[in-house]
Amino acid sequence: MLKQENLAANFCGLLAAKGHKHPAIEWRILGQEQDGSILASWVSKPVNTPKSYIGIYNPLEKSFDILHTFPSRENVIQASINRSRTLLVFVIKDAGTQKDEESLSEEFVHWYKPYIVMVNNDREKPPHMLLQMERTKQVMVQFLWRKQTTFEKNYQDKFLLLIHEECILLYTTTLKKILDETSDPHSIYTRKIDFKQKSSWYLDLDMLVNESIVRNFTWAQWDPVVQAIYYIHLKPSTRNLLEKDEKDKGLIPTLSAYQFNDDLPTETVLNIPLNLPKLPTSTTIPSYEDDAVPLRIHDSSLNLIIVTDESGMLFVCHYYLYQPIKPPDETDECATVHFAYSLTILHHGCIIHCVIPGIPWEKAKLMKPTFTLHGDHHMLVFQADLFMHLLDIGLTHEPVCHIVCAPFNKKSLTHLVPCLKWGSLAYDSATLDLISINIPKSHLIEAFKHDSSIDNRLSIVHYFLCHSNDMDMDVLSELLNIIMDRPLSLDTVPLFKEALVAGAYSMTQKGLPPEAVPLLRLLPLTTCNTSKPIQAKINNLSVGISKETLHNTTMMLLSPQQRLSPFRADIWTKLYERLNDNKPKERFSSEQVTEKLIFSLACYQPEALSRCSTPLSPSGPGPSFGDFSAYARRNHNDLLPFVEFEACTASKQEHVISVNLRELSVHLVKHSAKQNTGFRWLKDASFSQAPTYVHAVASQFASAQLELSRSLCVFVCRAGGVDARIENVRGFTLIDQMSNSQQNTLFLILERFALSVESMAFPLPQGFSSFFTYLGYRAMEFDMFMQYVQRHVFELQVDVMKSIINDIDDSHEGVQRKLGLLSVLPRSRARRLLNNWSHPASLMIRGRDHALNILSGNPVHPRGSRKVGGSIGLAAYPSAEKISPLDTFLDLLTAKASLNELDFNLLIETTMSSLEKFST
Repeated sequence: MLKQENLAANFCGLLAAKGHKHPAIEWRILGQEQDGSILASWVSKPVNTPKSYIGIYNPLEKSFDILHTFPSRENVIQASINRSRTLLVFVIKDAGTQKDEESLSEEFVHWYKPYIVMVNNDREKPPHMLLQMERTKQVMVQFLWRKQTTFEKNYQDKFLLLIHEECILLYTTTLKKILDETSDPHSIYTRKIDFKQKSSWYLDLDMLVNESIVRNFTWAQWDPVVQAIYYIHLKPSTRNLLEKDEKDKGLIPTLSAYQFNDDLPTETVLNIPLNLPKLPTSTTIPSYEDDAVPLRIHDSSLNLIIVTDESGMLFVCHYYLYQPIKPPDETDECATVHFAYSLTILHHGCIIHCVIPGIPWEKAKLMKPTFTLHGDHHMLVFQADLFMHLLDIGLTHEPVCHIVCAPFNKKSLTHLVPCLKWGSLAYDSATLDLISINIPKSHLIEAFKHDSSIDNRLSIVHYFLCHSNDMDMDVLSELLNIIMDRPLSLDTVPLFKEALVAGAYSMTQKGLPPEAVPLLRLLPLTTCNTSKPIQAKINNLSVGISKETLHNTTMMLLSPQQRLSPFRADIWTKLYERLNDNKPKERFSSEQVTEKLIFSLACYQPEALSRCSTPLSPSGPGPSFGDFSAYARRNHNDLLPFVEFEACTASKQEHVISVNLRELSVHLVKHSAKQNTGFRWLKDASFSQAPTYVHAVASQFASAQLELSRSLCVFVCRAGGVDARIENVRGFTLIDQMSNSQQNTLFLILERFALSVESMAFPLPQGFSSFFTYLGYRAMEFDMFMQYVQRHVFELQVDVMKSIINDIDDSHEGVQRKLGLLSVLPRSRARRLLNNWSHPASLMIRGRDHALNILSGNPVHPRGSRKVGGSIGLAAYPSAEKISPLDTFLDLLTAKASLNELDFNLLIETTMSSLEKFST
């Protein structure tokens, strides 16, 4: 928009381009209008005589025009212009004296003088003083920007004149068309104005009338976008009917909003009781700072600012100093105080309090923090050289994840003033330097790296996954690398959990149709505790953030039925609807699934189950990913260091997904029916159709869970030093090629990843369980490995068990280890492994199991057809004189089962192995 980084330098360049040759100094911003145009004043010396000027910068046309020239230097503090650029009002502040009636002495004061003048006149005319007298109290003026209408003879404009602690006056001006300039007696101000055709107009001072709309206010602020004036006044408190009449009626400070309409009368739309400290009353004239952007009128004892957005957001920001450790002394530079601010988020019905103790008094008394919206979801609170807060205050969900860190700009700044409709630009009130208030990603990443506060780090992860323009997986990878610098930290698992939940919410949100958007308010959003106060640390300063709930917020606003135009949609109707819908929403919790999985997975046997039929399975209804392994390998950058395949009829992954789908669907159906009065700012049809999208939302969320789990696994493995993109092998072979230190490092990381995923009831990638188990076998002592197996941390699938059993030798200790592993397996899985283990111990176990099944009456199906009496046959006991014990045992078995069910060779081999064992 602007070529240089300083407003004054840019304005000087634009003046020079228009032929203004004299140097312009002493620049001052006088105000900003609804379209973003900025009024400014400066001083130049055309002929050794300093003159003051008022000009206007149009950001759309990138032009700068001179509006009015003074004959001498004037201290102009504020100005405003009407929409048609024909009338200009401004305030001059002069130094002078005032006689004290009690002491009859003169005291030094400042006089405020408001003026009105027609701009770009054919003939220079002196401005007209509005009040015909000066005021020692602060005075400001502001035009209302109404829609322009066609007119023939008269053109009316309105502007406000605000006098601190006195009144707010609404002036009406009239411009009349001159039919004959020579015969007009009131042609004090004339100008050629082109409204479709050039005609002469003049300001009729006789028709300059005013009316008082507000009396006795202590603070006021103008909102140029909403075209409303906010003001604080004392209002009698409502008295309970049970109270006695003689009880004193108190006056409470109340924040009200006066809305100006184009074609309707003005109306009071807001009344909020405030809890402000009692200010000491003084007979002396208060000091003023003359804030022009945003236009505020108040003394230095009350620091309040209103921030609004037309989408239906309103914030009351109040900052103050309180509770000094020792009374502040102007001469004591070591005195410290508490700096605090409160942010009333009206559309969420809550107040956020922030306290920063230990601020030096010399610095604290000069602090002026900046409050401005940062994107669609955050409020930026910025104090140069001290702190920066990103408060999560968006409309889509409750305010939870707040970020506290050091300032993002290293320049020496005084006070940043946001520019209306200039994007993310703000200017320093002292130097007029232009500053971008977009928080760079690198700054938040650095804050994440050096911060030790878990609340802050969780909020930064949430910010990048939920609130950045696009869910940047590269940033997530960078954050995970920082986390992996200390994998044993207690914060590792909570950070993984937040990445899973926030990422799944963001992915679900992007893939939903507009009609299903209301159901997002029932999905899990974050792992952060909404009621827990946030603690953070910036350098040597401790920061505490807490939240307080407001009550009866709908009573503070006019309902749409009470408005002058009930069917007109504006910020107040949107805010009222959001307040009515500001009821606690029952978000889905992963604990509901985790509890059910504890019981269902305790008896989980993949070999005994059929494949689940879910919307994510190849055979299931709804959107299908097809083969998961093929889907996962769609991008070379997403390769995992193991083969994404499980050789079982029903995978644990599908089981977890099916339980998630069932529980989430039930939750959405149940609570969407309860909330049928909510979401009023959406179309009624949208909400009525929301329950029909339950299946789509649940399927989308389940698929997002799977993809986030897999993506997080990719990044975690890379952070552990295993990048599948550059490795030649994968799976168990890759683990065997690692050094012991690499195996230990990767295991520690994947252990925390697995804990995070399973505690949040997310599905693990296929093939992960076997890879993780084999990695644990290689990285740990066998006794410790068995403890993990017995605690169900490791899953002994067939593929990993084959590799482990083949790796263990057949020594006495090795056989005991193999038998210990087989003993914890389900019978069907252990039987399959015993069949592949050619060892006498395997023969004895299988033979005894075979005989046990026959004697107990269980059905037996021999593995293969074997002929009785081979090379060994019944000659195990060659004594023909007495009956062989084996013959007797076989006779007993044949009495229990048919010959086709007996595996004679297995029984004979078992007997021979047993004899060899006892003979040795």
